[in-house]
Amino acid sequence: MRSTTSSTSVRSGRLIGMRRRINLLAVLAAVLSTVLFLVPLGYLTAQYLLADERDELIRVADTLAVSISAELSRGDTPAELPSPDDDVVAGLYDPTGDRIAGSGPSQGGAVVRRALGGSEADVELAGDLVVAVPVTDGARVTGVVRAASDYAVVRVQIAQTWAVMAGLAALAVAITWLLARRQGRRLAAPLEDLAHTATRIGDGDFAVRTSPSGIAEIDAAGAAFNTTAQRIGDLVSRERAFSGYASHQLRTPLTGLRLGLEIALHGPPALQQDALARALSSADRLERTIAELLALARDSSPRGEVLDIGSVVDDLTEERRPAVQMAGRTLNLHLEDDLPTSHVAAAAARQILAVLLDNAIAHGRGDIGVAVRSSVGALAVDVVDEGEYRGDLSAVFSRHDYSDRGHGIGLPLARSLAEAEGGRLSLASSAPTTFTLLLPTTDDPVETAPSAVDDHVPSGNSSR
Repeated sequence: MRSTTSSTSVRSGRLIGMRRRINLLAVLAAVLSTVLFLVPLGYLTAQYLLADERDELIRVADTLAVSISAELSRGDTPAELPSPDDDVVAGLYDPTGDRIAGSGPSQGGAVVRRALGGSEADVELAGDLVVAVPVTDGARVTGVVRAASDYAVVRVQIAQTWAVMAGLAALAVAITWLLARRQGRRLAAPLEDLAHTATRIGDGDFAVRTSPSGIAEIDAAGAAFNTTAQRIGDLVSRERAFSGYASHQLRTPLTGLRLGLEIALHGPPALQQDALARALSSADRLERTIAELLALARDSSPRGEVLDIGSVVDDLTEERRPAVQMAGRTLNLHLEDDLPTSHVAAAAARQILAVLLDNAIAHGRGDIGVAVRSSVGALAVDVVDEGEYRGDLSAVFSRHDYSDRGHGIGLPLARSLAEAEGGRLSLASSAPTTFTLLLPTTDDPVETAPSAVDDHVPSGNSSR
């Protein structure tokens, strides 16, 4: 028990480790793809925000340059230089680079000097983003409009954008983790069920089966596993039943062999030859019974061969006839003509009918009749004696039925053999006691049909 629990814990730990690896790999893949996507996207976003701010400064500077160009052409200096944007600081500089209106440093510096050359200029200073636009009168530069904004504002926008992107990336990774966790459970659950089923089968529970998971590959493995478990269960059941069935079936030939040897040992010389012959016959019967029981227990009896039911019942009645005669009774056999063909294993049919005959000899009364006839979709064999079954009819095939007629392990196992071959064994009548064996003539299980024993097995003498 300790080793089983330990192995179960190990398998559970491995499956949990598999789920963790699935989660880890999925999260790592999500993080890697997110990083590879976000790094260039973040860089492009920062460049876009910088370009947008620069375009805004150029728009403001162009607007101011257009509005004051006429005044500068007349030689007038604007009294003030209003900025159309509160975040932009604008100043007007003369051709010498000195500020003459607006706000900004008194000397325009390099950016203003480049603009005085007739082209727009922009530069990022320590804390400002600066754009300079020349004011022209034809080909002559009459001044420069300098527009500047705090670069910290752009950095805040970039940081906010990056924060939103990082939040979305974290959300994507979290969703990936949740989906991977769910998928990991979905993949591991049927494997856990498979491992649990294997453990229970290892403990001897061959009736357990795996459940479908909806995953084709795992369901295919589970179906193959269930088929294997079914075959192993059938084989183990047959092997387990063999000991009890063998003890029942071997008792009669062993008793006959012992009696024959005792007569040969202690009897008069005139009877020794006959006693030895009977002992040899019992030994042959014992050997054949053992071989058939082993074949049935291992499910290795021939399949697909046509059952010669006449030969089977003929051999069985001949073997039991001496015992019946010693009891002062008669054993009669009746075979119909044109019997249907059956492919039931001869060993199974022989053992079932042996149980029925031994039961009638040991526990029945009066003459014994065996009739082989055709039935609805089946080959029927009736074994009838003149006794009366007074026990519980529903318990006649119970393994623990020890009634006044003494039925024990033979009848339950005979029924199980019949059902294993696709047939049916039933108590057709309790007075007279009549057991009917229906053997299939097709691949479909036979249907239980009313027995017509009284029409086929006379209670008196009947010829073969």
